[in-house]
Amino acid sequence: MSRLSFIVKVTAIVALTCLIVTPAFAGKGQGKHSGKGDLQQWWQSLSQNEQQMMRDRYEIFKSLPEEKQQRLQKRWQDYRDLPPEERKQMHKKFNRWQNMDPEDRDRLRGTYRKFQDLPKGQRMQLKEELYQLRGLPPEEKEQRRKEIYRRYFSK
Repeated sequence: MSRLSFIVKVTAIVALTCLIVTPAFAGKGQGKHSGKGDLQQWWQSLSQNEQQMMRDRYEIFKSLPEEKQQRLQKRWQDYRDLPPEERKQMHKKFNRWQNMDPEDRDRLRGTYRKFQDLPKGQRMQLKEELYQLRGLPPEEKEQRRKEIYRRYFSK
């Protein structure tokens, strides 16, 4: 995946996530409006900053190729179809990401890029090994995670 493609994908995901977590949007029936009046009322309830953010995100979205727009629309619909508990988990993970130190986010992005560069078989094996860490005591889990990281990414 090229760096530009990665940036576009992350930007699009962040844009959609911002729509998801915007407080003014979150409590409005998940974006389902019965008519133009409801939508207009919701729009007017947004602050100027939120309206501008939404316009900016929309411009980013419209600048994407049609294929990516369709993929993002499908992901958005898939999100809306999730059970409430799974959506809650996604919000929790997003908030954890938002609250991370910038250095930690950069480190995680780097690890993700390295993961994407692994051959498919190794990616599947890595996922399996990480999955097996679930349920371990925290100290053992962290020690094994570091060993796995060294094995796959210290080349």
